[in-house]
Amino acid sequence: MRCVSVTLLLCLTTVMLTQVTCQIKGRANCLCLKTSKRIPLKQNIESYMIQTAGVCHIDAILFKTFRGRFICADPNDPLAKEAREYFDNKKKAPETTVRPIKSASTSTLNNTSNRNITG
Repeated sequence: MRCVSVTLLLCLTTVMLTQVTCQIKGRANCLCLKTSKRIPLKQNIESYMIQTAGVCHIDAILFKTFRGRFICADPNDPLAKEAREYFDNKKKAPETTVRPIKSASTSTLNNTSNRNITG
């Protein structure tokens, strides 16, 4: 009888330790524990991440600024929604690339190549 109770106690202890370990590990992934009223300027946002309630117990948008600061905002805040939409639209916009004019670079190459042949 004593062996059964010791085994039962060990199993119960193992289950409880496993549950606590999982809760602590889940908490470590919660970057936003509370939200701020300060929303970064939309032009200063480098990226954002959405945190949903569950293990963290809070819905939030985590904004990262170009200066490396992280700000947690309420996803229902109108300024946070506007900043998020601005960033999404900016990301979707086609990027323009600057390319050199071929005629200018070709004429420069021809002038230098002619000098090398005659000289």
